[in-house]
Amino acid sequence: MSPSDSDREPTDAPPLRIDRRSEPRTPTNTPARLFYGDGFARWIDCIVMDRSTSGAKVQVPAIFQLPSRLILLDYREGVAYMARRRWRKGDLGGLRLESRHELRALQGPGLEAVREAWQALEKGMRASDGAD
Repeated sequence: MSPSDSDREPTDAPPLRIDRRSEPRTPTNTPARLFYGDGFARWIDCIVMDRSTSGAKVQVPAIFQLPSRLILLDYREGVAYMARRRWRKGDLGGLRLESRHELRALQGPGLEAVREAWQALEKGMRASDGAD
């Protein structure tokens, strides 16, 4: 005789989640900036919670409407990523990183506003570190 469902022991185990990512993510918890709008002239600061080669999870206030196309600036590494919003839930958003641009070697038009912001942020970070 098999036990009925009511006779089984309750379990505290959470439901199994299947990780559909094609590559591992690394926790980062680093400050960054998102650029959006015409000429990427608008921005909002965020926190990169984790990152992989082709994606990032960012924390940005839920009141901010995360646009579908934007640039993620990692100002500590001096890198800008052209990105697309993949999902949004509360203060978190998932980005697909489509292309990587080293700002130290950047030549040509398209990311001038991002590069100028990075240079100002980099200068401020050096000054706060006592490197200036």
